[in-house]
Formats: sequence, structure tokens, C-alpha cells
Amino acid sequence: MTYDSPFAAVGSVTDTGEIQAQVAHIVQSFAPGHDLARVHDAFGLLDRTFSGQLPGYQQLKTLYHNRSHTNEVVLCTARMLHGLHLAGKGLDAEYVDAALIGALMHDIGYVMSDEEAQAGSSGAQFTDSHVMRGVDFIRRHLVDLPGNVLETTVKVIQVTDHRKHPDWVKFESPMQQRAAYATATSDLIGQMANREYLERLLFLYSEFDEAKMGGFVDEHDLLEKTTGFYRMMKGRLDSDLDGLSGHLTRHFARQTGQERNFYLESIDRNLGFLERVVREERKRRFEMLRRGGVVEKVLDMKNDA
Repeated sequence: MTYDSPFAAVGSVTDTGEIQAQVAHIVQSFAPGHDLARVHDAFGLLDRTFSGQLPGYQQLKTLYHNRSHTNEVVLCTARMLHGLHLAGKGLDAEYVDAALIGALMHDIGYVMSDEEAQAGSSGAQFTDSHVMRGVDFIRRHLVDLPGNVLETTVKVIQVTDHRKHPDWVKFESPMQQRAAYATATSDLIGQMANREYLERLLFLYSEFDEAKMGGFVDEHDLLEKTTGFYRMMKGRLDSDLDGLSGHLTRHFARQTGQERNFYLESIDRNLGFLERVVREERKRRFEMLRRGGVVEKVLDMKNDA
């Protein structure tokens, strides 16, 4: 299959059922006997939690760190695991499960409990603490996981705190580390390769603003600094996280017959268009960000404020 657009190869992440099916298909392509029950159970728990059906919790309300973001991370993680397998660096079953479950649960800390819910709050106030809140959540709600899988999942989630060098987490084996690095890498490149990434940055600004962190003056300030953010994160990807993103090329070569890293190509396209956007006068920039109806929603939020 030939793709003219890298975005088409990366694919849509809006349909959770389709993402779950793709993850299962990818894992079974390189591990035909793998029992996906734990991963499917995690999908189910996430569905109940994000939709507000888990007793004691509100539905997920953050607009950037939403279900589509979780979908893009878990799908990219599955592709990464396939690429690692093709490179002779595949993971044992328990680490495959931990990487995928960690991808699913890495932002669960944005969900508010009933006691924490406040009018006008989205959960973004927990931006600074959401990683460790996610760890607390899985320790309470994934008690049926074997201890080794749970502890690896904890480390997977911890490494998605991109403000810290990964060596703040102590690993018990190279495979455990690779599982964590695969998910952390997917968290970064999955979001930046999304076709609507530039529009979604407007939602990200609203989360930073609610959290009183980030240091951005307004949405334009965030847009103008995003290229610099990627340069910094590329150092993290290539050095701190061992350059695992390169293994996605192996996955796509096997899947599509094209030796291309469609994620990195999509990121390049997004950043190229971003350069055009920020060269425009600020009053014209929103006119250029037309995907997903994000601008309209942001403007409605401003009018309602």
C-alpha cells in the first residue's frame, strides 16, 4: 500500500474500538500466541473511567489530554513494539502488556474524583501531578495484574513525565527499560504527528492556563515556541530515550512495503506549516488552523468566559 500523505499512514485515532482492534492485530502479528486479556481489560477500565461510569470519578474533561491522545499513544506504542521485535529487540509478554497498559493509563491522572470536582475545573489543575496520580490510580484499580506487570506499568507511566530525565526511574532489566522508553517515545511523537496537532495546541494552552504553569502569555506565544520545544524533545527522543522512534520504520516497511517513518514525516509537515503560521500576523493565524473545528470551539470558550 502506497501513501501520498504520511498523515494517512499514521491514521485516525478517533474511534477507540478501531484502535483497540489495530493494537490487537499488530501484537498478534509478531506474537501470535500473546494473550491480550490484560490489555483488553485496561481498555475497558479506561472506557468506564473517561466516560464517567467508574464510581467515584467524573468523566474526563481535559480537551488536549483526551481519549484521542490516549488512542494515538497506545497505537504508536504497539507499532513501536513491532519495530523492536523486527530489530531483534522484542519484549517478553509481561513487558508488552506493561508498555500498552501504561500507554492507556499514562494520563488517567487528569480525571477528577467526585470529591475533587469543582465548577469550571477540567482536571488540568493536576498537570503538574498527573503522572503520580496515574500511578496511584493503577495501584488501586489494576490490583488483578501480576505484581511484576503492575510494577513495570508504574515505571512506564513515570517515564512519561517529560520534565524529568528518564534516569530518575530505576529499572530492573533492559526489557523493563525498553518498555518504558517505547511508551514515553510514543507519547511525544504520537501527539506531534497528529494531523490536528497545531490546532490542538490551542487546547493545550487552555490547560496550561488553568494549571497556572507553562509560562506562556497566550496561544500565540505557545505556537511561536513549539518549534523550539520540538528541538528540545528531539534531544530527549534521540539521546535520553535511546532513539527508539527509528524502529517505527521497520514496522511500516513490513506493514506497507515502504521504508518510511510516517510519524517523523508527519511531524516535519506539521512544523513546516507551523513556520508559515507564525510568520503571519497574529490576527490571521486562526484562519489557517481549520482542522477539527478546534478554533471555533476555542473562540466559543472565550466568548463564554
